Amino acid sequence: EWVVNSSQIQPRPRVNLPTAPQVGTVMGMAVYGPNMGTLLEVEASATPVAPGQGKLIVTGVVDEEELGNGAHKVKRKSMARGSVENVLTVLKSIVGIEPGEYDIHVNFPGGTPIDGPSAGVAIAVAIYSAITGKKVDNYCAMTGEISILGKVKPVGGIVPKVEAARLAGIKRVLIPKDNQLSLLENMTDVEVVGVDYLNDVLNRVFAAAPPSLFDE
Repeated sequence: EWVVNSSQIQPRPRVNLPTAPQVGTVMGMAVYGPNMGTLLEVEASATPVAPGQGKLIVTGVVDEEELGNGAHKVKRKSMARGSVENVLTVLKSIVGIEPGEYDIHVNFPGGTPIDGPSAGVAIAVAIYSAITGKKVDNYCAMTGEISILGKVKPVGGIVPKVEAARLAGIKRVLIPKDNQLSLLENMTDVEVVGVDYLNDVLNRVFAAAPPSLFDE
């Protein structure tokens, strides 16, 4: 305890699962430190406004962090806001939602540094949930980058992300299909599902969802 309290070690992020499905709350996944995974909570709210008057607010993001020490330091800027803007484009062009008709607030509780793109799927689900009022399955977590055409693109750190989700009690994990690994198939207490497009994600994440929200 003395070592921990005296050495200024950054505490390991810990996210508790929601006790029930909620609107606008999604469990994403992230990697931090030496290849360690953690859950990443994403919150979104959407308030209807006059057409074209909608505003976007993004909070809880560390915009810039400094890595390294001594003479070698690297500054990394967050791309989280850019990822949110990509998601709004996808929701408008692919799903048919008009973001300009809502004041949208996206929040990343805990102040965890976020590179942005790998949280694209979670951001999209959170905003879609907030606008439509659909509750997200609280035992489902997800990761993946979203292209502006709605494609779920591969990301890094899949194995530690899935392991962190499993240890947290997650029952289903959605990952980019291009990230599918044979060793993930050996996990018996968590279902790992590869997805190609945002529509594939939306068909799987909502509590008591119909068999399909979209045509194949």
